[in-house]
Amino acid sequence: MMKGPRVWRTIWAVALCLCLCVLSGASLVVGATREIAIHDGAGNLAEADRLFQLNDLDAAATHYWHAVLHHGTSAGAYELDQAFHPFLKCYAVQGKISEAYMFIAEESIGRGQGNMAKMYLEQVLHQDPTHERAQELWGQVTGETPDTPPQARQQQQQQQQQQQGFDHDADDHQGETSVEELYEIGAKHFADKEYELCAEYFELSCKRSGMRIGPSCANAVYCRSYYLDWGFNGTTFEEDMQRIASLTRFETDQRRSVDGETGLFSWAGPTSVHPHMMLAYPVESMLKRYSTESTAFKDEFQARIRQDMTVQELPPDLPYDQNAQRLRFLEEAKDPDFKIKVGFVGSGFNSKAVLYLSQDMFRFFDKDKFEVHILSVGPPDKPGFIQYGMRGVDWRERVKLWVDHFHDVRSLKDDHIEMARFVYNNGLHILIEWDGYARQGERAQGLFALRPSPVQILHQEFLGTSGAQFVDYLITDRVTSPERLEHLYVEKLIYMPNHFFSKGHAMQAEVKNPTYDYKPVQVPYKLGTGTPAENRCMAPPGVGPSPPSFVFCNFNKFLKNNPETVRSWIRILREVPGSMLCLLENPAEGIPYLRKFIHEAAGTSTNNNDPESFVEGDGDDLNSRIHFIPWQANPFDHQMRNQDFCNAMLDSFPYNGHTVAQDSLYGGVPIVTRSDGSDMCALVSTSANVVLDLEDLNAYEGPRQYEDIAIRLGNDPEFYKATRTRLIDTCLQRNPMHPYWDVPRYVKNFENGLTQAFDRYLAGKPPAHIDIVEDERTKRGSFDVDLTR
Repeated sequence: MMKGPRVWRTIWAVALCLCLCVLSGASLVVGATREIAIHDGAGNLAEADRLFQLNDLDAAATHYWHAVLHHGTSAGAYELDQAFHPFLKCYAVQGKISEAYMFIAEESIGRGQGNMAKMYLEQVLHQDPTHERAQELWGQVTGETPDTPPQARQQQQQQQQQQQGFDHDADDHQGETSVEELYEIGAKHFADKEYELCAEYFELSCKRSGMRIGPSCANAVYCRSYYLDWGFNGTTFEEDMQRIASLTRFETDQRRSVDGETGLFSWAGPTSVHPHMMLAYPVESMLKRYSTESTAFKDEFQARIRQDMTVQELPPDLPYDQNAQRLRFLEEAKDPDFKIKVGFVGSGFNSKAVLYLSQDMFRFFDKDKFEVHILSVGPPDKPGFIQYGMRGVDWRERVKLWVDHFHDVRSLKDDHIEMARFVYNNGLHILIEWDGYARQGERAQGLFALRPSPVQILHQEFLGTSGAQFVDYLITDRVTSPERLEHLYVEKLIYMPNHFFSKGHAMQAEVKNPTYDYKPVQVPYKLGTGTPAENRCMAPPGVGPSPPSFVFCNFNKFLKNNPETVRSWIRILREVPGSMLCLLENPAEGIPYLRKFIHEAAGTSTNNNDPESFVEGDGDDLNSRIHFIPWQANPFDHQMRNQDFCNAMLDSFPYNGHTVAQDSLYGGVPIVTRSDGSDMCALVSTSANVVLDLEDLNAYEGPRQYEDIAIRLGNDPEFYKATRTRLIDTCLQRNPMHPYWDVPRYVKNFENGLTQAFDRYLAGKPPAHIDIVEDERTKRGSFDVDLTR
């Protein structure tokens, strides 16, 4: 995910609030202390543009600021961005952006706007932690005294930068496109899905800034990873991962602090690497926690950015004090008809993967004990897509029929204060986050920071800690999140039995059940026909083995994979003669880069991967055995292709397939997965295989064992047949259902966890890990009679 909202957009939002408070008719001194009389905003904007073209930047800044102040009296003659963005640019191109922030901070102090000044002083201190005037004003505003003298702090910072490899004395390239503008250009290319261009512009912004624009450095890596530009034989990828780790460590050292008495942490600003980017990176797991911590910590500020981009003071009653509400809820709980009110918040209540997996949960909640609310911040699917893409199936409408209340709160998504009041006024006892950091720009940022419910939980979509001290619990299981790794989580953990993932494949009539046998092949290919060997991943005739001896698959996005994983695939193909690898072209731009890497990895080179010493290997043969199928918009058709094209799935690491994995398993396609990771997202398939009695497919010892298991599947027909049969047996098991696919049983356990969490709150106890122990009735499993709701 791109880091957002972008740095400059946040600054503009704050400026809007400041503008509303400035008295009209005032005179102003900016930049070069040039004083001018106030005129109309449009006139000053025109004069500022003229002066900017003449490179008289200090005078231009004065007029731009004047246009900012009088935007509200100019009757829509221009947008505020047209004045404020160039105002900042006048400073940025001179390498003096901190002076712009200092000016706004001092203006704020002069009008008694301490919180506003604090925001801008934070920006100055992010740019230069040794800025003496900013430190002085920080003391005035906050009453705090810097712990370290400026000279000592500067020396410490320089030492840390040298250790981490940062060059903060790099040329600012005055006269060229500014590093901030390069960032914006990169962001536009990303929005347009022009990944190669976005990588180029972000990298240029990063290097020209001497790595001071951290988001540019991080986003360049993400864009390269998206289309698999790993450099010669993966060398650029190795450098990129070093950059991600070094940047995050450096920013953590600079920005994170821990209260010695309470143990609570705080952040002076977010890290540059977005949490969702981090999931796929093979870096230290604790760095991933730090990324989420820092992002969560800024949510409170995001809650104060309204739809019109004004920023307001936080009302005195927010965040809500849920301890003060305990007596109220205790009284409610005495009612014989009391129900726990549970709210699910998310942007994916449409054809998104989270609803594909979890919609059936809502069928089986105990209506006598729970009142279920949906708070949807995302739109419904377009009618045309429902009619043609989904063939009339509308998951959102299904959920509306099953829950007690479906609240379409799109109008509140960007007004988190009002959304918090909406949750609070509806008396929701438990609020469940269904986005995490997976849908930046769409999710309800800031809502949970305002504590509208006494128990707040993260579930399903983002598989890692929220990093938030205002999220109490995370839904997981003991294989995916073993207790020895609890330090990677800020929340307490609710341990579900039988895998923590909700998955409704066995509940939905549109999802095809797997079969032990295959239907006769059809040419051209038709869904639900042919064996993987006959369909050959739709490879052109005469290219690759025909028929292949075995077809391995991976249908994840390319960015979930890395050079180490692909090197494992190369060995597997070599050791299983005549085998093929079938991948999803996601994105298609990555295919030539992947083929290039395979060609290089199959060869040899000396002198530390010097391209000049490269000697070709069997890369051409390997590439002839690797083919791609296009994305299929209809989720049921996409799921069905697993049985048609795949003998076995080779999982990604450290970011497993999640929805993709469930599709594979319910297609009767076993998954070989690495089980030597620490991240939550790295152990999803490991836990699944344990529950499905397929633990012999888990490579606890790392990549070599991962390869060996896959090679055995490909070369040992009896072992493969027994494994596939055992998996299909679980999918088709009825009366009772297999616990992995049993949604009613899952919901009973889920309800158990929610009840225990809420009971702890009512008892005045802090959150603690909760183990769900099934009673005999639940352990019995679900029968056909239980599925009639």
